[in-house]
Amino acid sequence: MNTQDSAPRSMLFVSGEKPERFPKAMAAGADLVCIDLEDAVHPDRKAQARRDVLGWLAARPLQAACPIALRINPLRSRDGFEDIAALLASKAQLDWLLLPKMEDAADLQCLEAWAGGQFAASCALLETPLGIAQLPHIAAAGGKLRALMLGGADLAAELGADFGWDGLLHARGQLVNAARRAGLQTWDVPHVDLQDPDGLSVETRRVLGLGFDCKTAIHPQQIARIHAAHQPTSAELAWAQLLVEAVPDGQFSGAFLYQGRMVDAPLVRKARRIVANANANANANANASASATARATLS
Repeated sequence: MNTQDSAPRSMLFVSGEKPERFPKAMAAGADLVCIDLEDAVHPDRKAQARRDVLGWLAARPLQAACPIALRINPLRSRDGFEDIAALLASKAQLDWLLLPKMEDAADLQCLEAWAGGQFAASCALLETPLGIAQLPHIAAAGGKLRALMLGGADLAAELGADFGWDGLLHARGQLVNAARRAGLQTWDVPHVDLQDPDGLSVETRRVLGLGFDCKTAIHPQQIARIHAAHQPTSAELAWAQLLVEAVPDGQFSGAFLYQGRMVDAPLVRKARRIVANANANANANANASASATARATLS
């Protein structure tokens, strides 16, 4: 399997009842593609989508160019139970398994005991008031849990809050805090207005400013905007590179004045993070370009 050590910048959802779209999603340039058996599948077509998706996953190359995630239905629902039974009966191997509406760390532990041999990492989606309240316990579940994701639409509906920045700000902050305490990645809800690409750019930069790692997407056209938002400005990168050069690893000995600003340990860590993210973005873009060239050559 092809699970990344570093957090993805982007994850693209594709409906499990649209198998003809899977190759296009894989070629869209996202760091991670998630086939969705939950919200993106009509209740009457769950069984067919399950068969199609698991058959496609079982047949795909294990070292596919783009890592694959699968979002199943809530574990404590009949559809979720049938998803797991079908996964166990299949030969499908996943890079990520996404678990919606998580409210109890025990569900993660049970799932790993049942099907842990068929996925490399898991992500818990927090979409209910109880799930948000249980964040510290869910984040501490251990095992193959590697990320927490905000399920903003369902959460906003249950809270009676706006599905917007102000309505979800408190939940976003709680999720980042719980994830960082546990050493987990943080993924944000998709920007659902496809007619507002500028809004996607602004929202992505704002969630990155809160500490999120990944912005998820529902359309291939959103990927370039998300990746661009991850790039530091030239001024930010220049500042960070000079500061990192001025303070090599292990040689910080206290606050000092740098370019007219007082610099302390948190600012040094920030500079190192900016440089590391810029390098990771450059490597990811280079890999995406190489993959696109290879696909064009083979087509």
